[in-house]
Amino acid sequence: MFGLFIRGTNSKVSHPQLMIMLIVKNDKKYGYEILRGLRELFDGVWEPKTGAIYPSIKKLQEDGFLVSEMISDKEHYGLSDDGRELLVRALPELGAMVTLSTRFATVVDAAIREMGCDMSPVKTFYAAEKEEQLRHLRDMRTYLESSLIKVDETIYKIERGLEWDI
Repeated sequence: MFGLFIRGTNSKVSHPQLMIMLIVKNDKKYGYEILRGLRELFDGVWEPKTGAIYPSIKKLQEDGFLVSEMISDKEHYGLSDDGRELLVRALPELGAMVTLSTRFATVVDAAIREMGCDMSPVKTFYAAEKEEQLRHLRDMRTYLESSLIKVDETIYKIERGLEWDI
């Protein structure tokens, strides 16, 4: 299985599994809500299918990262304590990957526009609707703000000779 090894754990999760965990990190959702959330996130870039999503959900349950509860005759999924801990460990490392990917994407997007490539089947940031661009930029700002808070906390600890980790 292609996936991410989470530093400091013996855990490996696939990218779809990680996205499922992020979708249910705050609220329990039933399967179709998770599928719809994935489709909205990857609007036109990736079309997740139920045949791939439900096995990922079941694997996350087996690994102890998701819990389920019957609500209105539908099985709803949410993060377990172990799932939340896994995200806490994984997100800083993924944040660094996002930063690198964002820079890479900026260069690639500029080259696409410069070379006049046909991108009609794929939405680039510049071709996206204004609201989608704003949503992406707001998400990026939120991520950067939280990263800066972590950097400030680490600087504070280092300056005072306190123990710190990233």
